Amino acid sequence: MSEEIYISPICKEIKARADDVELHDTTLREGEQTPGVVYNIEDKLRMAEMLLDIGIDRIESGFPASSETEKKAVSTIVKELGSKRIFGFARAVKRDIEQVIDCGCEGILISFPPSDIHLQYKLRITRQEYLERAIEMVEFAKSHGLKIVYSAEDATRAEYNWLLQVFRTVQDVGADVCRIADTLGCITPTAMGILISRLKRDGIKKIEVHCHNDYGLALANSLSAFESGADAISTSVLGIGERAGIAATEEVILDLYVFYGIRKYKIGKLTELCKLVSELSGFKPWPTKPVVGDNVFVHYSGIHQDGVLKRAMVYESYPPELVGGKRKILLGKVSGRAAVKAKLSELGVNVDDQKLLVIKNKIKEISVNRKSAITDEEFIEILRREFGIEVKKG
Repeated sequence: MSEEIYISPICKEIKARADDVELHDTTLREGEQTPGVVYNIEDKLRMAEMLLDIGIDRIESGFPASSETEKKAVSTIVKELGSKRIFGFARAVKRDIEQVIDCGCEGILISFPPSDIHLQYKLRITRQEYLERAIEMVEFAKSHGLKIVYSAEDATRAEYNWLLQVFRTVQDVGADVCRIADTLGCITPTAMGILISRLKRDGIKKIEVHCHNDYGLALANSLSAFESGADAISTSVLGIGERAGIAATEEVILDLYVFYGIRKYKIGKLTELCKLVSELSGFKPWPTKPVVGDNVFVHYSGIHQDGVLKRAMVYESYPPELVGGKRKILLGKVSGRAAVKAKLSELGVNVDDQKLLVIKNKIKEISVNRKSAITDEEFIEILRREFGIEVKKG
């Protein structure tokens, strides 16, 4: 594959980090909170295996305390794939943590919301009671040798000095990573950058972000956090998750590769990964979904087709093969001679310029009242029926 990547030269002026980052994939836990998505144990095992193969640093394998089936799924993943890089989800409740310990996971994500909204209306505890429980739960998990991601649910709506106190406290008693959960997706990229910069300045050593997409800002907030010093990004394949979902694993990996030069993940397997998750979740991404949508590498407009056929970089910033995709030219009422000629060449058909023009005009005529492009099979039939041109299939 010729790796021709052409992005804005202004990107080079951003004084962003271009060093390592960790990805914490939660397709197996957050992804199953998507309405209608239900995994069985074999589904989870297949996805976990592929995520590990791609190089994901932490896999949030599930919430063992939620059911015996879920606990069995997490335990099976650890048994079959080993405990390394496998984390379990828990609330700040001793029983939840014990279930993760029983599964043999290498690490745990402890979710505990510090925002005053959650303290007052959901947890109904004081800030002091919150700190006492946070310390107790982190110390308990640490005493069992677990790596700890302390997830501050709804962190972006918490008052800053209080959030800083929480993170300093749990960091001091053993939390390995402090996670900003933008649970409602209600912060802007600029504000996220300010928040991460302040936390780093004020002594929080390792920060992860978990960005929801309610305002369509999950990816932008994740990248802003990374540029501002965050050490890890929480993602899910296809962005599936609660409500509008979270930052998509495949989009984050592509952006880290292209814009920041991070090469640690097997980017060529992204399309295969997304197809697997789509199959097992029953969640079909929309055609214009970045990276893996059906239309992402399809060229339909005559102007675009002409340009990309002359040189792919004209209308492709990166080659489809980079992520395991494939370029496709579709014929329709907005296609030009270059596209028709290219499609004929694909089929092993050569015609003179006059006949090429006639075929192009026939394609446009047929396409006027259609709401879809002409498939390759339909094009072959048009050539046979209208022009007596037989195409050898295969």
